[in-house]
Amino acid sequence: MRNLSFCVKNCDKKFLLSFLITLGCSIICGIVLCSLVKTNIYFINFGNEYVFNVFSFNSTPLFFTHFLADAIYFYAFFLICYFTKFKYFTLIFLYIRGLTFGIYTAILFGVTSLSGSIVAIFVFIPATLVSFIICFLITETCRKFDKWWALLLPLALSLIDSIILILFVNVVFRIVIIIV
Repeated sequence: MRNLSFCVKNCDKKFLLSFLITLGCSIICGIVLCSLVKTNIYFINFGNEYVFNVFSFNSTPLFFTHFLADAIYFYAFFLICYFTKFKYFTLIFLYIRGLTFGIYTAILFGVTSLSGSIVAIFVFIPATLVSFIICFLITETCRKFDKWWALLLPLALSLIDSIILILFVNVVFRIVIIIV
C-alpha cells in the first residue's frame, strides 16, 4: 500500500501561497502583455485553430498538443522536485505556463470574438486549471512514490489531464452547444 499512500493534508502552506501568488501574477502579466501580442500571427492562428477544433469536435490535435505540453511541464516539475530539494524553482516554470495561459485566454476572448469566449470559458480555462492543480500535486507528492512508479507519474498524469480535456470538449461543450 505504500506505492499509492500519500497525504496532501500535510502540504507546505508557504509553497501553496507562493504557488498561488506566482500563478496570479503570471496570469495578470499575460493579460497585460496580450495587447503587444495581438499583432503576432502565431497567437492569432493558434486561437482560430483552437476554436475551430473545439467547435468541429476534432479532438486529435487538441489531445496531442495538450498531452505533449503537459508531459514537458510535468516532467520539468517532477525532475526539479524529485532530484533536488529546491521545489521553489518550479515557480519559474509555473510563471512561464501562467504567462502563456493569460496570453492565450486574452487572445481567445479578444480576437476570436464570441465563439472564442465560449471555448475559453467551457474548455480552455477549466482544462488549464486542472493542469495547474496537477502541477501542484506533483511538487507535493512526487517524493512519496517508489522509484519505478515515480518515473511514470508525470506521463500518466499528462495522459489523465489530456483525457479530461477531451471530456470537456466532447461532453461539457456539446451540452453547452445543445442548450444554446
